[in-house]
Amino acid sequence: MHRVLLAGGPALVRDAYARVIAASPAFAHPAQTATLTDALAGLTACDLLLVDAQELFQGPPSAAQIRLRHATACTRVVVLGNIPPAELPFLTGAGVTGVLGPNLEPDDFLTALDVILGGAMVISPAPAHTAPPPALRGTLTPLTQRELEVLTLIATQPDNTAIAKALVVSPLTVKSHINRIMHKLAASSRSQLVVLAYESRLIIPGTPVDPRATDAESRAQSPRPGQSS
Repeated sequence: MHRVLLAGGPALVRDAYARVIAASPAFAHPAQTATLTDALAGLTACDLLLVDAQELFQGPPSAAQIRLRHATACTRVVVLGNIPPAELPFLTGAGVTGVLGPNLEPDDFLTALDVILGGAMVISPAPAHTAPPPALRGTLTPLTQRELEVLTLIATQPDNTAIAKALVVSPLTVKSHINRIMHKLAASSRSQLVVLAYESRLIIPGTPVDPRATDAESRAQSPRPGQSS
């Protein structure tokens, strides 16, 4: 059975999450702490740390990042609550593997936890945000297949080193790809690219991410030699 630790947020909200989790045979009854600071002492005893978003963003961002990096070095971390799209790179950069909004149905919430425990990242439901710049409302057609893979990983990996490892290329090559993607899409920041990856449905919220899948689908749909399209 998976062990879960709930940290921060109103006690009644933590209790509600705890009841949903405890109802699943895949999970032990969750432990709870009032603050993330208190939770850091018990990370070795849990498989998944669920942190309330308001608790996380109390105080300076630098302090939140230090606590998050401490937590993600020990266990998988999920942030619960509504997160502005601009904050997603901050969270993924600190190693967070899930962001789950408050309006998920219990079954969908438990499914998301299972997916995260399986090693995938989940951001569900799609985050609320302001309208993107006009260039980001357009199509991903200008991007090559490799650039689509890189865009997927920008939204799901903490840094260029992790992207390079996933694609088996150098970080310098990744940086070149990102620069080209930003130029083609007229994006001014990585956070805009993260928003676009979800807006365009390149990444489907609540599903595991495999950047190679788009390439496999492309090959499957292409006519083989000797076949008519």
